[in-house]
Amino acid sequence: MAGIESIHWREWGPDAFSLADKEGKLIFLDISAKWCHWCHVLDRTSLSDPRVIRMLNDDFIPVRVDTDRRPDINDRYNQGGWPTTAVLLPNGRLLTGATYLPADALFEVLRSCAEFYRRDRDRIETYLREIASQSPDEEGTPAVASDGPHPEDLPLLRRSVLAHYDPLHPGFFREPKFLVPEILGFLRDSWVIEGNRDMGDLFLKVLRTMGSSAVFDAVEGGFFRYATRRDWTTPHYEKLLADNGEMLSLYASAYEKTGEETYARIARETARYLFSRLRDPGTGAFFSSQDADEEYYLQDAEGRSGRIAPSVDSTIISEYNGRAVSALVSAHRAFGGGLGVQAAEGTTFLSLAGKLGEYLRSKLWDREEGQIRFREDGAVEAGHLADNESVAEAYLDLWEAGRKEEHLAWAGEILEWSVRRFFSLKARGFLDRRPRGEDAGPLNVPLVPFSLNARMACVLMRYCREAGGADLLAAAELTIKGLSAEFGNREAFGAPYGSALLRHGRMGKGDACLPGDVSCQPGGTGSG
Repeated sequence: MAGIESIHWREWGPDAFSLADKEGKLIFLDISAKWCHWCHVLDRTSLSDPRVIRMLNDDFIPVRVDTDRRPDINDRYNQGGWPTTAVLLPNGRLLTGATYLPADALFEVLRSCAEFYRRDRDRIETYLREIASQSPDEEGTPAVASDGPHPEDLPLLRRSVLAHYDPLHPGFFREPKFLVPEILGFLRDSWVIEGNRDMGDLFLKVLRTMGSSAVFDAVEGGFFRYATRRDWTTPHYEKLLADNGEMLSLYASAYEKTGEETYARIARETARYLFSRLRDPGTGAFFSSQDADEEYYLQDAEGRSGRIAPSVDSTIISEYNGRAVSALVSAHRAFGGGLGVQAAEGTTFLSLAGKLGEYLRSKLWDREEGQIRFREDGAVEAGHLADNESVAEAYLDLWEAGRKEEHLAWAGEILEWSVRRFFSLKARGFLDRRPRGEDAGPLNVPLVPFSLNARMACVLMRYCREAGGADLLAAAELTIKGLSAEFGNREAFGAPYGSALLRHGRMGKGDACLPGDVSCQPGGTGSG
């Protein structure tokens, strides 16, 4: 629209909130992603409407946040999907929110909120002053007391997972059908660690179904984010590094256990996608996502050859690249240097994983800040549990595959840093982020993310098995107790706790460190 002013977006931060308070305005928060189809639709429609633009510029402080760059903001304000359109008070508290809104609906929400705040500002500010004295608990919400884990935890969790299995169209839940790699990981771990063949058969059945469905790109390889229909059709066409890294790991594990070509083919095509579309040849790191484009992906190979491929978000994010390292190690374990997928002459999956691990260490690790989430154009984002957990897990995978002492040392350094910075004894687990002085509203309230805590418990137990460390093992044990108290509310999404329980069970079989077992410490005589 020629001559129409654009929205004056601001970065999330204290300046935006100070300006909102000074000018007596509300914050309009848009949480989006570069891969998100409906976020682009919102930009083209509602956020291009002249009435909405004028309203946002005149009566609000508009703030835009990328969910991949600031997962902590997304976790606290997301309204059930992307885009999230939310209205915040000047202290950061949520007033109202939704996902995609057509232009008329968005304009009415904005108009009503602005009028409400102008009319009742004094009363609202009195309320805000009253609750300001209620300082947030910096140690997180106290965990429910638990003497777990209990013998019945694993059977109960397995029953919850199976209750959400769809036998008609193998996968989990009805619709939409997501990839749910953590649920699939629990099935795999039950098969590999516990020897549960029934869970293994279910795992393979779901992988076969997904690999032959529309959620897998049969032309360029790689998995789309999810299918909108129960039968795995009509996918949303974005492709995420995080998803595809995890799916490569799962299919490689399936081939490693079965030797069946079906799983090798999907793994090969997924790896080919990662190398051809998302890998940065200069650094060896992977970009974070590729945009959705329905018209492009509905074409066959010939039809795509004449079109411009969907854009790629070139942000290099530690969390997702840590998963990529683990995926490459899984591919190495299953295929060696094979699969016919190479990024450069003479490379192997393990050498590529090692190069990426070195990049994450040299470019995105800081002894004070921990694992940097991303570093780009002078901007640095750090202090997130997810990045530290993922990269520590990656280094342990590299250590187990190549036995290079530096990888074990790097994993240990990240884990020790994370226990000091994130672990809350009161919450019996790890907080999702480090607090910051400029935090506002819900960002002042720490979260104890269930899935990430389960993964942290697994990584800590794996590390202690190799290198000892009573303090790290104690943190793992307390985290397991916290998870035991909470998993019943998670249903199938409690699956990561199941993987942690399976590893915890191995700790008692003499092949891993036990709490207080000095023979497992460095220099001892135990197997650790």
